[in-house]
Amino acid sequence: MFYDSLALAYYQAGDLEKAAEEYQKIQGLTSGRMYYGDIYARSFYVLGKINEEQGDAAKASERYEKFLDLWKDADPGIAEVDDAKERLEALKDQ
Repeated sequence: MFYDSLALAYYQAGDLEKAAEEYQKIQGLTSGRMYYGDIYARSFYVLGKINEEQGDAAKASERYEKFLDLWKDADPGIAEVDDAKERLEALKDQ
């Protein structure tokens, strides 16, 4: 849970490398997925944005696809889901 706050702070400060490191730590945790599955899923979304900003379209697409797969049954209208779909579609059109 603390990794998420730290990762977001790095991301908002523009330190993409450190943000990516913290989000990858979230993905490496297994016990917290049961209680904090939303944080785990969102880590793929934000890592996709980071990869996209770094110019790695293939990795960004992979992360968005994973995020969307994890949240395929999410309620409609969740901003991150809609944004990930739009970003993924734009990357495929490139």
